Amino acid sequence: MSSKNSPEKDKPYRALQQLFARHPMGAPDTDTFIEILKFCYEPGEAHLAAHMTWDLEPEEVIAKRAGVSLDEAARLLTTMASKFFIRGVKRPDGVRVFRLPYILPGLFELPFGMRQPSPDLDRLGDLWEKYFVEAWGRELHSGSIQLARAVPAIEAPKDQVLPYEDALQIVQKSSSPIIYPCMCRQAARNCDDPLDVCMVFGLEFYGGNVPGQAVLDPAQMVDGPPRARRVSVDEAAEVLKSAANAGLVHCTMNVKDGFWFICNCCSHACHNLRGTTQLDIPHAVAPSSYWVAVDEDLCNGCEACVDRCQVDAIRMRNDDIAEVDYELCLGCGVCTLVCAPEALRLEKRDDRIFTPAADAHELFVMLGASKGRPYPVHHHLHV
Repeated sequence: MSSKNSPEKDKPYRALQQLFARHPMGAPDTDTFIEILKFCYEPGEAHLAAHMTWDLEPEEVIAKRAGVSLDEAARLLTTMASKFFIRGVKRPDGVRVFRLPYILPGLFELPFGMRQPSPDLDRLGDLWEKYFVEAWGRELHSGSIQLARAVPAIEAPKDQVLPYEDALQIVQKSSSPIIYPCMCRQAARNCDDPLDVCMVFGLEFYGGNVPGQAVLDPAQMVDGPPRARRVSVDEAAEVLKSAANAGLVHCTMNVKDGFWFICNCCSHACHNLRGTTQLDIPHAVAPSSYWVAVDEDLCNGCEACVDRCQVDAIRMRNDDIAEVDYELCLGCGVCTLVCAPEALRLEKRDDRIFTPAADAHELFVMLGASKGRPYPVHHHLHV
């Protein structure tokens, strides 16, 4: 039955959608997103989640705000945390605290990172794909601040690279690199690009490395342990190299410190690049401070760079010389890796590229300001 035909049954999901919509990431109100929330939460869980925030709070506070008994709240919170649809931590003082996941990174990624492939997961992927096209993609890339930016490939030649634009330095400075199968490709199921190449650091995208023990009931976990593997810095560097050699673009948060992830993105599936390629939003991903320069004397017109560019920023002139559209070029450098005559090189851009935020919290504050949504989000008691 369509959610439009059951307003009372959908009431907790509508309330939860409204809460996600007030976050800087946004969550437009469509029936598709309600179906996504139904996949993640039972009605009682959705009601409780709609009274949570993105800060860790004691379960007593959440229960009181939601008008639910402490015993019932504790049961539901444990269930949701065990399914990885909220974050739960038992602090060293014994107090259990919980928070909502962000919609991205978070609610979208968690099922694909934690569950094994299945028809149900395929159905969820189809829902996210529909939601991206109908509403969420444009919301995700609205505002004047980009969530993600490109990072030059670690094998691409570059001079005086800033630490926060060096993928290897990002990995070295971040804690505990973990490789996940790309959530976007699992959802879209539309390309053969490498899957096990996306990288998160510690528990940052899940709410941070906070003291205490995770609230997890093994009996309620779906499909066993998460689909992830912890790797060394050297292994992470090899993953970055293999991803770039496959033509994937390193994308990370548009910050200078406190990175949560490095995604290795394609234009077929990945929500970052598809803002440009599918939704025609030129600056959906912030570029690096480089762009590609062409040595016309060396270019042999082979067109390998045209095929390699994920955002269609390179074309061939009438005289068979490669030409770069600098409005689209991300400065990722993956095209330079397939240029046999070495006619392409990364150079510093003429205009200084501004990386706006010091860390993720500041980025969300700036995203919220650019969209008219203050962050942190103040909870409305009558959702």
